[in-house]
Amino acid sequence: MKKYFVLIILLVVSGCSNPKTTIEDYSSSSISGYVTALQEGKFLVVSESPKSKDGHNNEIFDAIWFSSEESEDVEIGDYLHVWSGASFLSYPGQATATKFVIEEQERQRTNLTKKEVIQKAIIELDKLTEEHYFSPILTKIQYEKQKDSWNISFENINLNKPHLTIHIKDSK
Repeated sequence: MKKYFVLIILLVVSGCSNPKTTIEDYSSSSISGYVTALQEGKFLVVSESPKSKDGHNNEIFDAIWFSSEESEDVEIGDYLHVWSGASFLSYPGQATATKFVIEEQERQRTNLTKKEVIQKAIIELDKLTEEHYFSPILTKIQYEKQKDSWNISFENINLNKPHLTIHIKDSK
């Protein structure tokens, strides 16, 4: 009888737990970073900080194109934590997202959120290059208080495009 009572208590407690992913759970994600490109049913996530350096001492950021049937809520500039199975070893990688969590972004004493800045920068990037950057690798997003503007740097490995820095005024 005691065993059944303990089993019932365990079932009730686990059934009442919050299914929402907590910050502690994010460490098990395959990648955490910003969405810099969207295609039908796919999104590109680039890590916020470099993971390694190449032979020329250039920083390499994790970048993976994820496919997901539930990607309609994902937008450019979202900060995601993504879980996946195996990924192709190309750069950027390719994988199927088994789960992802969109982290809410708050303003940091600025008029624009990082999401809004990235969205504006991607539009500006396409205008500057007069074409769509297929896989924009975000390498820096930084606010300069003295200039009241953001500096956003990109590189694009796939098209062998130069490293570009875009300046966005901190205004809506």
